[in-house]
Amino acid sequence: MLRTSEPDRQLAATGRTRRDVRMDTAPGAVAEQGEELAGTTVSRRFGEAWVCVVEAGPGEVSRPGRAGPAAETYLRVLRPLVGEVHVEQDGRRAVACSSQLVCYDSSRPHRISVPEDLRMVTLALPHRSIGLTPKESDLLTARVWHGSQGLGALMSELLAGLERYGEEVDTAIDLLGGSVAGLAGALFAERIRSAAAASGVGRQTLMVHVQAFIRDNIAVPELSPVTVAQQHNVSLRYLQKIFNEHNTSPARWIRDERLARCRCELADPGLAHLSIAAIGERSGFYGASHFSRLFRDRYGVTPREYRKTMRPSALTA
Repeated sequence: MLRTSEPDRQLAATGRTRRDVRMDTAPGAVAEQGEELAGTTVSRRFGEAWVCVVEAGPGEVSRPGRAGPAAETYLRVLRPLVGEVHVEQDGRRAVACSSQLVCYDSSRPHRISVPEDLRMVTLALPHRSIGLTPKESDLLTARVWHGSQGLGALMSELLAGLERYGEEVDTAIDLLGGSVAGLAGALFAERIRSAAAASGVGRQTLMVHVQAFIRDNIAVPELSPVTVAQQHNVSLRYLQKIFNEHNTSPARWIRDERLARCRCELADPGLAHLSIAAIGERSGFYGASHFSRLFRDRYGVTPREYRKTMRPSALTA
């Protein structure tokens, strides 16, 4: 991505600094010497999603990719506001301008070119948050997606809106990040279907759809791996197999999504009037003691303790 090293939390929320814009492979990484473009960048984190506003002059950056076992790799969507950006990856070259979108994968070699002054918004999502491995993103990269209709239009307008109003958002940041990831997942699934030509695409599309379905039904207490498999017309064993490819299981993923949403809502001042039990029920946990035990096992503190830590002055139930 065209950006500098990761700004601290205060800078990301409030300001912009003038510095060299560099091509990184992950938020916080440092570009190799000489691989830079003159410009500025401002970053803001929404849950696991990074949104950056980039201004850069003409130039070009090539990266070999980042695919080591300990490397966090990202799928990135670029949305030009002014000017155009050229992306080369996986044997393809795409040129995006105006409201169009283009994607690249930080885990593989890529080249980003800027022929003229550019202002754009970029969205970076970890592969694990969208149900795609780095090897499965070939059908998404270096392809122009028009931002004038359907999910492409929603994503294009969302990124433009975050550029204009992102600094005004100060509550439910993680929850908004989940919504951004959900929309991105749906867009990726749509683009994979339209570009599908290989036999292995089925698992990718299914994983993205399953995760979107779980997020949409997270408050339904009956949501389970069995009901998810039935809804998508696959066997429970096959569903477990595709989740296992991502080092998790359907049940664990459902539980972790529920707990993550509860944690966001416990920290949201706008929901301070709700009891701990009510917060759990909004994400499908019925039974305060069961919810409290799972939350403590996951985060090391009880829901009540977490709420006090995040909002010491709030009245807790």
